Amino acid sequence: MKNKRSIKLLTKTTLFYLIFTFFAFFLSAIYLTREAEDFINDELAQRFNYVERKVRRQIHEGKPSKKPSSSTLLTELAVSPNLSENPFYSDTVMYNTDTEEMQLYRKKTIFLEEAGIYYKLEITKSLEDFYRLKNAIFGALIPAFIILAAAIILFNSLLSRSLYNPFNKILTHMRTYKVGSGQAIKKVNTATTEFRKMQQLFLEMVDRIENDYRNLKEYTENMAHEIQTPLTVIRNKTENLIADERVMDKQASTVKIIYDETNHLSKLGNTLNLLSKIENHEFSKAEYILTRSVIEKHLESISEVARLKSLQIEKELSDKHQLYIDPFLLDIVLKNLLRNALRYGSPEGPIRIRTTVDSLSLSNYGPPLDENSEKIFERFFRKNGSQSDLNHLEVSYEYGNQQHHFTITDIQQDLNRI
Repeated sequence: MKNKRSIKLLTKTTLFYLIFTFFAFFLSAIYLTREAEDFINDELAQRFNYVERKVRRQIHEGKPSKKPSSSTLLTELAVSPNLSENPFYSDTVMYNTDTEEMQLYRKKTIFLEEAGIYYKLEITKSLEDFYRLKNAIFGALIPAFIILAAAIILFNSLLSRSLYNPFNKILTHMRTYKVGSGQAIKKVNTATTEFRKMQQLFLEMVDRIENDYRNLKEYTENMAHEIQTPLTVIRNKTENLIADERVMDKQASTVKIIYDETNHLSKLGNTLNLLSKIENHEFSKAEYILTRSVIEKHLESISEVARLKSLQIEKELSDKHQLYIDPFLLDIVLKNLLRNALRYGSPEGPIRIRTTVDSLSLSNYGPPLDENSEKIFERFFRKNGSQSDLNHLEVSYEYGNQQHHFTITDIQQDLNRI
């Protein structure tokens, strides 16, 4: 299963803040638009009411004028009007002689009555200035948001370099820490409470891990040392039994099993020490090694055993193939692969070992595994070689055409080529 793509905390915070700011600006735009509409309506209402009061006063004084102003028209009616909608408003487009262009106007029509005489009063006011102001307010929000968003991104970028610098240093210490290396971890100076807590927890964790590692290593070394004495006694006694023909005539298979298992136990202590060192990355002398000469040396050492088991070995080795690995670990990997090829190989076909610039592969004929192939890389599984995931090595296995195929790829070299 692939890991989901991760996002930095500051980037995620900035993104959320920008989304929040966008919606805040959007809601603000809606609010300001409504406020502008209310302002326009209130301002027009005041102007309409002013003209209406002025005309009413003139009518009451008996001095009605058909054209009280350039935007007002007063008409005397011969019959009484329908007062069900009084007053009523409408928006219309009219020609403005001053600007010599068509503009939007709002008209208020109201019916007035004085001494039994009805008048129709029409008042028009231009909306251009009001809507120009409204559009200017709304349009200013967009560049304001862009400027604010750019300022936020720039500020957070500068902030990440200073505020998160201690955090990144602590992460570097976590990434480079190796158990049992004896390296001193320098404390990072920071005034941020959360970073201090994280660093303190990390240092406490390192102390616990180092203490547990020392105890485990001491126990493993002591066990491996102490077990050698009784095993040596058992092996010597077993060798005496092997030399006794009377015993071997009756219990040859039993004695041989005891002798073989004793040797296996004798090697177990060293194996446990090796596994412990591998798990704790104590093999730090990794280097680029051209594998051809190393592989040929191992093939020469097993050639006699292969001949006795009637197994042929075919090789196709590249002079350019190399692995970035500790030399001791490379020997262990090759010994495991070749040992298992000899142990479980079949004379039906040869053992093939091949290297290219990118990979090392080894195959041998034999029946398929009874167990799940995924178990082949478990540490103490008896029907296989071992997986080595050190120094970015990836070991893969597949079975096909009656052959077991192992392939070793140096992931680090593949990444360097990208």
